[in-house]
Amino acid sequence: MRIGTNMSAIVACGQLSVTERNIATSLGRLSSGYKINSAKDDSAGMAISEKLRAQIKGLDRASMNASDGISVSQSAEGALNEVHSMLQRMRELAVQGATDSYCDDDRESIQEEIEALQEEINRISTDTDFNGTKLLNGEMQRRTYTLDDEGKLNSDLRLSYITNDVPVGEYSLTMNADGTVALGAGFTGSAIISYDNNKVNITDHNGFKMMLAYDEENIPSGDFTLEVWDIGTMAIQLGANSGQEMAICIPEISSESLNVDKLDLTTSEGCRSAITKIDEAISRVSLTRAQVGADQNRLECAISSLDVTSENMSSALSSIQDTDMAEEMSTYTQLNVMQQAGMSMLAQANQLPEKVLQLLQ
Repeated sequence: MRIGTNMSAIVACGQLSVTERNIATSLGRLSSGYKINSAKDDSAGMAISEKLRAQIKGLDRASMNASDGISVSQSAEGALNEVHSMLQRMRELAVQGATDSYCDDDRESIQEEIEALQEEINRISTDTDFNGTKLLNGEMQRRTYTLDDEGKLNSDLRLSYITNDVPVGEYSLTMNADGTVALGAGFTGSAIISYDNNKVNITDHNGFKMMLAYDEENIPSGDFTLEVWDIGTMAIQLGANSGQEMAICIPEISSESLNVDKLDLTTSEGCRSAITKIDEAISRVSLTRAQVGADQNRLECAISSLDVTSENMSSALSSIQDTDMAEEMSTYTQLNVMQQAGMSMLAQANQLPEKVLQLLQ
């Protein structure tokens, strides 16, 4: 028996220290509700949980982005509805003026209302915006540029209207001094050209439509290249990762792009011609509204999908990081009993050297 070193007390003290550390860990889990409070608790679990947490936050933010996109679509659709109403009124006036029971003075009054409606369509085109972004003036349309034969930007000839079915790329054409056009690379042999005042309409296969506009007093002539880019649309981030987005594309909606800026309803013939042009404008606005409505439906579906994915990931994250309170409380109770037993045994071990004194008596 030795009194210099009390190994029993050292062993008991070591085991008691381990128990106290485990109690501290258990108390941390019970108080925070998390199994992983630091990297030492579960380094692999911590790495996985942080990735899941980042994905969940990204999905929740993407869901809110989709809600903002729906608001954009609703704002645009509301303005387009008003344009539709004005076009319907313009068509009604054109039908009214087409009958010979009205005289030219009556048609002058009709023309005044037509011009007022044209101005209002243009005002809606320039003033409709969402958070500072113009919705109907072409800012949310794919970017198009016109280059002359020297490769310089040319604003005399411009793409006033283009459908989403026009592929990205370059389209070459030659414009004559009389306003006629010869098509080159990029167009198929089945492309159809029609002329209307200062407008050139080009229709090709698979919904390909574009309209060129120019100043009647200064008709541009020569070789031109029309560049259609896949940029300029409003991108809505619909996922937690890069590249998970959709584009909202709304073409310019103005009296020029709708080809109703040169209407002349002062004659019966002009009224009859205007009916056809207004019908085409109504069709274009209807197509745009259909696209906006389809985008809105897609965004609503995206919100549902994002919310379900976020819910499932939250469940996976909970299984990794959340504490099972019942199990942890059982562990804490066990450790508490072990601590009391360890303290009792340490007290007994500290009394062992006193028994050596009996040998010295």
